[in-house]
Amino acid sequence: MGCCLKDDGELCTTYTPAIYDLITKKYTLSILVLLDKYGKMRFSEMLRKIDGLTQRALSIRLKDLEENGIVKREVISSRPVATLYSLTVQGRAIKNAMLILLELSNLISPGSPKDYFC
Repeated sequence: MGCCLKDDGELCTTYTPAIYDLITKKYTLSILVLLDKYGKMRFSEMLRKIDGLTQRALSIRLKDLEENGIVKREVISSRPVATLYSLTVQGRAIKNAMLILLELSNLISPGSPKDYFC
């Protein structure tokens, strides 16, 4: 689909739909915020800290985030083998941008009922 601005096409902004869809999915922000706070985390640690998240959903979300360069997966060859997840520079930038947008929405409509964005 092309730009929807008829005479002002230079004002249009392109984006990658796959990344946009991924970062707006449920639990993505929660994962990014946790990884930013704790640095590196195991799968089971994240699962325990995010209410309502299933193993399958976390596995899918982490795989998608890793494939898109937002999260880094590191396998430590110890006994037992450990897998740690951390944010990439791009992941931290996306997390920060998402938090800024959420704060702006609160500033624009301060008296409105608020909900949690997971």
